[in-house]
Amino acid sequence: MNKILHFLTVLFLCVCTICSSVEAKINIFEKARYIPALSVYDDAGHAYQLKDFHSDLLIALLWSKTCGPCLSDLRQLGAFVTQTKDDGIEVILISPDKEWKTVADKRAFLRRLNAVNMVSLTDKNNRFKDGMGVGVTPTAILVDRNGEEVGHITGSVKWSDPEVIKYMKNLRKKISKKLDEREAADKQN
Repeated sequence: MNKILHFLTVLFLCVCTICSSVEAKINIFEKARYIPALSVYDDAGHAYQLKDFHSDLLIALLWSKTCGPCLSDLRQLGAFVTQTKDDGIEVILISPDKEWKTVADKRAFLRRLNAVNMVSLTDKNNRFKDGMGVGVTPTAILVDRNGEEVGHITGSVKWSDPEVIKYMKNLRKKISKKLDEREAADKQN
């Protein structure tokens, strides 16, 4: 029995290592997409939709406390937020509500990962995750200031990497420029 348990433990660790080493896949859409009216909830139970955030680029990270790659992302996001907060980029965290016994439990968990400088929301019964068609965590949904999805990232990202920070700042500029051009064209018509 001990040999079987040892084998299963080693197998589990190997699978986790392989899964966490998979590179993130980024998909930026040619045209922004409508986001369904799906709610996520703050610690007081107030409902929010992604369109309620008006950053030039909103990064909504869907994560789980049982997901190793998610925890890696959370450990790095604090540095990312510090370096991008003045650039019109905002990060919010969305986790399943069933993972938390109390709000204090969730806050303590995030504090241990140094992920406290972001809005943390919960997804009741995975309605948001399922409604957005998200199959795995971590997944980052990228949203423009009009509340439309401009892309998503599936998998773990090295958020504190200077190249990732540069890429996201440039993406924010590109998205904002496209929106500015569209708004100017709408005013002329």
